[in-house]
Amino acid sequence: MAPNAPIEALVTVKQTPELGPDTYVNVNPMTSQQGVRSVFGGAVVGLSVAAAFMTLPPEFSVHSLQSTFIRAVKPMEVVHFHVERTSDGRSFASRVVHATQGAGDACVHISTVCFQRNDLPVGNVLDYAVAMPDVNSCLPDDIPREKLQEAMTASITRDVPLLQLRADEEPFDWRPFDNTFTDQPTHYRQRSFVRSPTPLPDNMALHQNALAYLSDTYMLGAALNASPSMVGRKLQNVAMATSLNHTLWLHEPTAKVDEWMLGERVTSWGSNGRVLIHQRFWNVRSGRLVMSGTQEGLIRLKNAKL
Repeated sequence: MAPNAPIEALVTVKQTPELGPDTYVNVNPMTSQQGVRSVFGGAVVGLSVAAAFMTLPPEFSVHSLQSTFIRAVKPMEVVHFHVERTSDGRSFASRVVHATQGAGDACVHISTVCFQRNDLPVGNVLDYAVAMPDVNSCLPDDIPREKLQEAMTASITRDVPLLQLRADEEPFDWRPFDNTFTDQPTHYRQRSFVRSPTPLPDNMALHQNALAYLSDTYMLGAALNASPSMVGRKLQNVAMATSLNHTLWLHEPTAKVDEWMLGERVTSWGSNGRVLIHQRFWNVRSGRLVMSGTQEGLIRLKNAKL
């Protein structure tokens, strides 16, 4: 039997009838690291999508989600995902997922997940997308798998208060392709090839749960790497970096996270301690845009007066 992809364990929920209808919990811990104060936000996003999927027929797929991070999620405590069935239409449906944890079931994260039915004809439609950037004939296998860890070691110190996944916890194979450093943060481009190194079952919901998880990985790096003179060598001037809210659009219901994608991230704005980052991912083989999104993050520098 083929081994399960590591990402499967990270985006799997189970129902908890004793806590009421449409309530789910994460099956596995969100991290194996000891001593971390909070878990990776993408894990909470992916699990929220997984919980929402559990309340819908298999004909529906995610077309968008909006998430807000409210409190840090403790790594060794289960999270309850309470799904509210906000609308059920013939072609579209929506769910609001409240993630809660700890005493009093305090809310730590909220997601609004919107779905579209895929088995109904939609007639004559507009069909266009931004083209995949030119990769100059570079292929993912041309880039050593170790390059990501080398880049992380060279660009960040472990003393920085930024949640970092260990190499053995990273469920995806990232191959950094092109990071264009300039003196103007809005001109910076962060590009990487990425996929799950282990094939996933042919299950649309599972692939979309995994894409939601992936969409938050290294997201704040686009704003940090775009401002090298401010963040300092190895980000030593960074006092805090965390996600505030996260928006995602999934354009291809049949997109597979175990096929190579090319991701591009840029930042368009930073002020008042906050930054805004934009991302797009294309399927390398087809060149089609499979997902895009934005994230607003909180970044504070040492000695900043905010």
